[in-house]
Amino acid sequence: MKKRMYGYFMLCLSLILVLSACSSSSPEQPKPSDAGASTKEKTLPPVELSWYLPGNPQTDIASVEKAVNDYIQPKINATLKISMIPSASYPEKMNTLLASNEALDLLWTANYSFLYENNAKKGAFTELSKLLPQYAPNLQKSLPALAWEDSKLQGELYAVPNYQIAAKVYGFSVQKRYVDKYGLDTSKIKTFKDLEPFLDKIKQNEPNAIPYTASTSFRYQMYGYTGVNDTTFYKSGDKSYKVVELVDTPEYLEFHKMLHDWYTKGYINKDIATADNSANLTAGKIVSKFDQTLKPGGEFEEKLKNGGNDVVYIPLSAPEFTGVQATMTAISRTSKNPERAMMFLELVNTDSTLFNILAYGVEGKHYEKMADNKVKVKKDGGYVYTGWRIGNVMNGYLLDGQADNTWELTKKMNETAVVPEIFGFKFDSSNVKAEVANVAAVRKEFMAAIETGTVDPNEYVPKYREALKKSGNDKILAEQQKQLDAWLKEKGKK
Repeated sequence: MKKRMYGYFMLCLSLILVLSACSSSSPEQPKPSDAGASTKEKTLPPVELSWYLPGNPQTDIASVEKAVNDYIQPKINATLKISMIPSASYPEKMNTLLASNEALDLLWTANYSFLYENNAKKGAFTELSKLLPQYAPNLQKSLPALAWEDSKLQGELYAVPNYQIAAKVYGFSVQKRYVDKYGLDTSKIKTFKDLEPFLDKIKQNEPNAIPYTASTSFRYQMYGYTGVNDTTFYKSGDKSYKVVELVDTPEYLEFHKMLHDWYTKGYINKDIATADNSANLTAGKIVSKFDQTLKPGGEFEEKLKNGGNDVVYIPLSAPEFTGVQATMTAISRTSKNPERAMMFLELVNTDSTLFNILAYGVEGKHYEKMADNKVKVKKDGGYVYTGWRIGNVMNGYLLDGQADNTWELTKKMNETAVVPEIFGFKFDSSNVKAEVANVAAVRKEFMAAIETGTVDPNEYVPKYREALKKSGNDKILAEQQKQLDAWLKEKGKK
């Protein structure tokens, strides 16, 4: 009996030793992160993450990288290498890198540059639905459900939104010195026509000023249309949801007749279609302009753009939710450490210390603290970047001069903005790729002239319509209608 028990004991001991040896030889697996936790026990093997961002390369990026790495290494045992590429060449550069299958981790994407949807469909990005709850649970909880829903493509998640203003209020930005000088009652400005007497005063009395600058200021919401992602439109309240081309609407023609009238009266500079209007703006020459995003705290940013002149916002619409795809961070399909990249994304989006290092650099070197949550950037400090390309801006400092409640108002605007009835519908242009390219070329040809007021719309809008038809726009509209009808039926709306 004793011999049998002894044999049984030795067998169990052998199994324990074997299992222990197998366990110790297995590679260590990344564990879900806690944004405030420390990895002093070195449970994670060290890795270096690469992050590609658009923007001018910074002369003192090394100091920022060191500060970031000193901060994140004890938390997730990772270091970060940042590569900044000039915005104009960013899409081409990223396409080249991805085509070469080069290993990279994090990269910026959007719905207007290095296109989120197109690149996701090509397989450029890692699908994040399983990684997010496991490795970034705090990040998942930090953003509203609507933000995550808007980030998805056909139900799958390929990027994390850099949360900022996600609603739009359309209206005018007007230099305050002229508002005060000519007694403009901004509360009475409800339409474009209401601004005309003010523009006439500027024209008659300020020879060195440009009363108004125009660029794509026809906004469908103000003229009774509903749209999603600036691609699919129908008449608000139309329960048949008939898709329309805005250029075909009478409102489009009437608006641009008014704009052309302003141009002939001299309210708009004669070289508007070809001039460097950013230079005119910086010089403080432009008195008023149309702004597509009158966001909380934006007046201070506009002041910096307007040669240091204070501006006044005049809203013409109620806030409308427009989504979060204007700035996102994806994990490359070539990443060797997608789990650690996801853990880093949780930190950068939930940890204000890390966000502010990335957004503003090193205190005393790249910026000065003016108050607990206010900073002044040193323009010659060697690091000047934009937080909205990095993560949740509401974790960041405010610029000295911005209102203390800027982030609270931003959050409130996002959460209370009207959500379009067909929000969530995303047009898939795969079946009409050639037509989409042709139409884009036509729009580029005509929009600069028509939508700046430079040419007579009675002559050019019919030409524009005809060119759109010849380029295959009707086929695009039909495909939009087909997909929208299917989506409405699926949602029980039709």
